[in-house]
Amino acid sequence: MTRLSTHVLAALAVAAGLASVSPAARADQPAPVSKGGETATSDKNPTGTNLAVATAAQVAEISPANVAGLLNYCVETEQVSHEDGDAVQTALNAKTNAVPTDHAGNMDYAIGTAGQFLVGGKASTLTGLDQPAQGKLCTVVLARSRSLI
Repeated sequence: MTRLSTHVLAALAVAAGLASVSPAARADQPAPVSKGGETATSDKNPTGTNLAVATAAQVAEISPANVAGLLNYCVETEQVSHEDGDAVQTALNAKTNAVPTDHAGNMDYAIGTAGQFLVGGKASTLTGLDQPAQGKLCTVVLARSRSLI
C-alpha cells in the first residue's frame, strides 16, 4: 500500500488551497468569529489558514477519495490504529482509485491526508481540534470508510 507522509501532503494541500484563491478574494473575506465574538486566530489551526473546524456531520458529505485521505491522516496521527485502518484503507484506495498507480495523484486524497476536506466548496480541518475530538471524528471517518467498501 502506498502511504504518503502527512507533512508532504499537508504542504501540497495548503499550497493548492492558497493557490486556488486569489489574494484579492482573501482580502475581502471577513475573519472567522468564534462564539465569544472574538476573531478566530490560527493559534488553534496549525495550518495557519483559518479553515473551519470539522464536524462529524460533514464526514457524510465528502468525496470517497477525500475520506480515504482522511483515514490516512487518522492512521498516521494514531487516532485510528494500523490494525483497524490499514485493511480498510487498502480496500477503499483500490475502490476509489484514491492513490492512482500512475502516480498522477488525487487532490481530494492529498487534501484528506493533511486532515482537511471540502464540503459544499468550503474547506474544513481536523487539525484545529484537540486530540480527543480528533479521535472521535476519526472514528466517524473509519465508519464512513467501511461503509464505502
